[in-house]
Amino acid sequence: MGERKSTILIVDDAIINIGMLEDILIDLGYETLTASSASEATSILTEQFPDMVLLDIMMPDINGYEFCQMLKENPHTRDIPVIFVSAAESEDEMEKAFEIGGVDFIKKPFNVTEIKARVSTHLNIHLLKKELQETNRKLNRVISEQSKKIDEEKRRILNNIVALNYTSGDGKNRSRIVSSNSRLLAQALNFTEKYENTISGAFVDGIEIAGVIREIDYSLFKVFFAEDDKNIAVAAAADVVKSFREKWDGSGAPDGLKGEEIPLAARIVCITDRFDYYTSQGNSREKSFDIMKEEREKTFDPYLLDLFFRIEKQMKSWNRK
Repeated sequence: MGERKSTILIVDDAIINIGMLEDILIDLGYETLTASSASEATSILTEQFPDMVLLDIMMPDINGYEFCQMLKENPHTRDIPVIFVSAAESEDEMEKAFEIGGVDFIKKPFNVTEIKARVSTHLNIHLLKKELQETNRKLNRVISEQSKKIDEEKRRILNNIVALNYTSGDGKNRSRIVSSNSRLLAQALNFTEKYENTISGAFVDGIEIAGVIREIDYSLFKVFFAEDDKNIAVAAAADVVKSFREKWDGSGAPDGLKGEEIPLAARIVCITDRFDYYTSQGNSREKSFDIMKEEREKTFDPYLLDLFFRIEKQMKSWNRK
């Protein structure tokens, strides 16, 4: 199969001009479409898109400037190069043609050499742009697929770390409780005024995973993941592993972070971890709540702690009393 010929739409209300341009373009190896008005050209464009438009300026219904504007405002036709054709030699006319999106200007009477040079130049530019756009689309698709595979691999590694840190018996049950409570608290943030609809599913997943692996050494975590990892779930889990022991008043470890300097994920798990610890030590839920209230603004983010208390009936605990 031979290479596809470029198609050029000629729009001119003078039949003689259409005939002259059509003969020249066909001799140059192009296919042509013709229209004697903007409305006729519009009908043609509903069925096929040319590679270029040669457009007369002075036409009876809609002039060339107005029609060019229509083409440039339509996302389906805005990239088609438009070369204006006119007997006018005014610089103002030419300037206006370029301002509204024309790529070039051919003067009447026609010069075959000029038409060949201008048409071929702008068709080549147009085709190169299309090839570049297609290459970019393919590249973006490949990058997207690779990113998805990388994210899936990171999730697999995270899950393997979770499996390694799921101890048996009581330790396993406690990890499951902290993980579940962390997820609930993170999800509830989406219904608050401060964090409304800002908590992503990936962030929640990272929080849930972090509830299990929070106790592992951060240096071990970094063996698998870079500190600046852009994966949302991985980043949330990393924040927890590194900083869930930080305290709201700045007296925690390892970096003495204070207030909202502490990552949100770490502040969430700080609450669920402490709740698990207090109830596992034989304290009733009510007693654990009292202890946590005393630590409000010392250990815990007060905004998150207030939310925790609003949904406390949904929170699981080692001690149900």
